[in-house]
Amino acid sequence: MGKSKKPLENSIKNQSEKIETCYTCGKKFDMNKKDGSRYRYGKFAMCAYCAEFYGFYFDDPDQKKREKI
Repeated sequence: MGKSKKPLENSIKNQSEKIETCYTCGKKFDMNKKDGSRYRYGKFAMCAYCAEFYGFYFDDPDQKKREKI
């Protein structure tokens, strides 16, 4: 009855983290954060910084849609 739900909440939170390594800079980051990180061409992870920095290469809106496969 006096059990705390915090250990369960922490385990769920840790399961939702998806740690990836940025293909461009090698930085480790959580892909599940809503910070702009994404996969390029469906398989190359890019951190938010690199995705924003290299984003000017893909100004075509159709290209951005195809990347999110």
